[in-house]
Amino acid sequence: MSFTPQPWAPIQTTQEQLLPERANHPFFYKWHPSNWTFHYFDKEVTKGKSTKTERVGYFIPTIRLERIIPGVNGVHQINGEQGNPGSRIGRLQQEGWVYLDPAKYQYVHQYRVRNGRFHCPKWQSVRVVGNRVIKSFDRDAFLKWSASLIVDGTLQPIEPHFWELESLKSNKVIGRLQNTQHIPEVKQQLEEKYKIREDMLSFIESFNQKGIEIYKEII
Repeated sequence: MSFTPQPWAPIQTTQEQLLPERANHPFFYKWHPSNWTFHYFDKEVTKGKSTKTERVGYFIPTIRLERIIPGVNGVHQINGEQGNPGSRIGRLQQEGWVYLDPAKYQYVHQYRVRNGRFHCPKWQSVRVVGNRVIKSFDRDAFLKWSASLIVDGTLQPIEPHFWELESLKSNKVIGRLQNTQHIPEVKQQLEEKYKIREDMLSFIESFNQKGIEIYKEII
């Protein structure tokens, strides 16, 4: 059985049956300029006359989810389990976080359930089989959306300071693994870390040449 999720606002329920899931609190996404993930995407690369698909790494903003729970993190209770996150959002912004308004970006889906509503990101598919809820999350699509927020100017591109920190972390991990690289499993991990470090440097080189245009290759 498939359910059609309803957007964050306005609520216009069209479900014929309740989703057999527990009610939960709404949420919003937030991002801090120091939070990044190095992620690989499949990209078509043309070399000479041939085109092939390669896994290419990008620094992607690590966008975090925060539930709006009355009485938690300064969220004021409005009615029952409804909360006003205004004070919390203001504090986050003072700390340098970027608030991504769910009404503007329409990333929250909600379903009618017993005693309330179930809220989840739009990249999470929900199916019901034998009265059991089956969920799956399209992480690639979510990260591509995250990258698109750099292209449209909502989020800042990565500062060199932060990719330098990632390089230092990578070097420390490699240094620890080198001490036991005679172990086959460790040697494989070391080779993987070398590849990631090489790909990070490749991304930095491309970013220095193309700027945020580099993200248009994957969105």
